Order: sequence, then C-alpha cells, then structure tokens
Amino acid sequence: MTLSEPAVEETPDALIQLMSPAATEDPYPIYARLRETAPVFPSRFGAYLVTRYADVEFVLKHSDLFPGARPEAMAEMFPQAVEHEAYDVLVSSLVGSNPPKHTRLRQLIGRGFTSRRVAALQMSMELWSDRLLAGVSDRLNDGETVDLHSTVSVPMPMHMISDLIGIPEPDRERLAEQVPEMMNVVDPAASPDAVRRADDAFRELGEYFDVLIEQRRRDPRDDLVSALVSARDDGDGRLDDAELRNLLFTLWSAGFETTATAIDNAVLLLLADQARGSWLDTEDGTRRFVEETLRYEPSVQVAPGLRFAAEPVVLGDALIPQGAQVRLLIGAANRDPAAYPDPDVFDPSRGGPMPLSFGAGIHYCLGAGLAKLEIGVLLTRLRMTMPGLTLAGPPLRRRTVPLRDFVSVPVKLAR
Repeated sequence: MTLSEPAVEETPDALIQLMSPAATEDPYPIYARLRETAPVFPSRFGAYLVTRYADVEFVLKHSDLFPGARPEAMAEMFPQAVEHEAYDVLVSSLVGSNPPKHTRLRQLIGRGFTSRRVAALQMSMELWSDRLLAGVSDRLNDGETVDLHSTVSVPMPMHMISDLIGIPEPDRERLAEQVPEMMNVVDPAASPDAVRRADDAFRELGEYFDVLIEQRRRDPRDDLVSALVSARDDGDGRLDDAELRNLLFTLWSAGFETTATAIDNAVLLLLADQARGSWLDTEDGTRRFVEETLRYEPSVQVAPGLRFAAEPVVLGDALIPQGAQVRLLIGAANRDPAAYPDPDVFDPSRGGPMPLSFGAGIHYCLGAGLAKLEIGVLLTRLRMTMPGLTLAGPPLRRRTVPLRDFVSVPVKLAR
C-alpha cells in the first residue's frame, strides 16, 4: 500500500456543504460521498474530517495517539477564551481534557451515573412521562396542534438531569432556556452576536450554580451537586472551584438537548411507519429500536472535543501529519456500509457493532445509559397514550453540525 496525503476535495469545502440548508434536511449523501472519495478529508478550515466507522472508532479508542490539545495550545487556538466565558468553558471542558485530569474528573462525576442511581431514576422517568403526555394528550384531543419538541422532548430529559444534579423544579424551565444559547458556541458559523448571547447564558447559569453550590454546602442532599461540593471541600486537590463550575456547566448543557433530539428523531421514525411501533411491545424490542434510532439519526453529528495527532498516523491509506486537528463525523460513521449492511435502512433487527453516537474509549458518554432508558420509557408510553398521533407539518431543524437538533416538531391527532 502506498501512503498518500488525503485527496483534496474540489470547492466548496465539505464543511461549507454540511452547513447548507440542503444538508440540514439530509446530510447523509454528503457523508456517503466523503466516505467513498475522501474518507479522511483535509478541510480548508484546518481539520481532517474522518468519516469511516473503523477510522472513527480507532481515533476514539486511541486517545494516546489523538489527545485533546494541551491547555496552552487551546489558548492559542481560542484567544476568544480570554474575553468570552463561553469559549473558556469550551476550552476547559471535560470532553476536551486529557489524562490524568480527565481520569480524575470523570471518576468524580461518574458517581452520579452509577447503575444503581440510574435505575433509581426509572420511577421518576415514568412519572414525568405520564405527566407530560397527559398534558399534551388533553390538548390534542381538543383538536390542537402541539409542538412535541417543546412540550415533551425537551422537558423529559430536562427533568431527569435536574433530578440527578439537584436543580429544584421551579428553576428548571428558566435555566433550560439558556441551553440553546450556550450550545451556539460550538457552531463553526457562530456570529459575534451568538457568542455574546452564549456568554450571557453562561454568566446567568454560573451565578445560579454559585448559589446552588453554597446551598448544598450548608445543606447537603442526595444529589450530584452535593457529591461534587463534598469532593471540592475535601481539600485534597481533586476538584477546584473552576472545575466544579465547569462540570456543572457540562452536565446541564449536554444533559438534555442531545437526548431531546434523540426523542424527536425516534418519534419521527415511529410516525413515518406505524408498523415500527410493534418493536415497542417488548423490553428487548424497545432497546433495539432505541439503539437503531441512535445509529440511524445520531443527535451529535460531529464528536465533541478537539483531537490532534500526537505523531504522524495512518488512517486507511491516508497519512495524518503530527499536530493536525482531527474531527470525527459520527453521522457518517454510523452509516458506513462496511460496518452496517444497507445502512440507510432503519432496521432494529440488525446486528453489527455498537453505534458511535455516544463515543467510545475514555470519552464514552457517562449519561448514555440514562439517555437510552428515558427514551425507551417515553416512547412506550407515548405509543400507548397517543395511537392516532401524526405530523401536523414539517419538523423544523435548527442546524446540521455539530448538533442536528430541532426547533419544533408539530403534531396532531388523525381524525
């Protein structure tokens, strides 16, 4: 095999194409072309885009070869971090850190995602599902059109992560309004105004968390904030003030928007073919339906965190030079025909490797089990309570990269 530099694509650049209106509706043809013609694509915007399943998995599982940037390098790449808190949080987040810092922080935050704690939340999931669906069902039965995204898909995981963290119910909706603004900072096309709004959102949330931390310091409870405050106050250096605040930022911002998008995607797949609902008749079928939804339509299209080649690395027949930035296109990898036969067909019965929707290796998402469980709980109840549900208009997506999320999903009852 002869090693070569990755093929350079004709203009427009693939990243520009992925931010186009057409790609917002359907990015998968672009992914397929990249996999076939330039599976390791050198974007003019300074990163190699990796699209094949085997290559994406390799990068995820070899954090020694593809670590995150050192703090000083991140400061050079994001000089905005000095002036913008939104970028500062991005630079110092858990997902972009390397061992030993990553190992230390992950162990601390992992206390909140034990199998025992997740299982204990199932009753709460069922109660919140029933409560949210009851309110929507009444409106639908009155002939209303309802936005399922804002009334069910967002509130469901919002309440779950709030229960886990320890955010009181009266504060949740107000704080949730900040998340879309916060997430704008990861958009490569974020405008100066969007960055300013992200700063404002982080500032408001940070002030709230400062108060909550002090409350839990005085009156600890069985929640993750109390556990992290206890670790901070042990005085053994395991967690400092900035890290505590940023961990809470990360949990809150990532804790429900991606799951809300997965719920939206799952509902749309159900509404597109009513026969698919039979998968939800059993626990195993529900698990398979959720897994296939996450493969077929991953909420996160580009893996979070920046990675760089620690040395020259060969992927496929391409050579990635030392120091090059690597971005992993999860949406492309999950539809790689080399990993999944007929990848563009939604088929919960399929086998194959684990979808890369939650990552792999040391950065595998701690909340994956919680997200899968709540999606399954909600879907089974939605199918039972709203058998006549149908779309009332086209869903409106917000963006394509790195999150392919929604603004609205209008539904009604068929008459």
